[in-house]
Amino acid sequence: MLDHLLQTAQAYERKHGKPPEVVYINPYHFEKLFRYYPELFSIKHSIPLGFRLVIVPGSRLTHPEAAILTATRPFSQVA
Repeated sequence: MLDHLLQTAQAYERKHGKPPEVVYINPYHFEKLFRYYPELFSIKHSIPLGFRLVIVPGSRLTHPEAAILTATRPFSQVA
């Protein structure tokens, strides 16, 4: 799962010339990340990804999606 998120971010950067600010994921993706990579969410030993994770309902997103935030696209900070 983590490698897929990183590939999504890298593909976005290759296409747009700058890294994404966020990667949108659904609750299933979050569950897998939290289960297999708890250090991503640890306060003591956090691993910076270079972007924020935003969890959206699974019905709205089946695959991770990278983006740059704009004033018209609201988000909630998760990680």
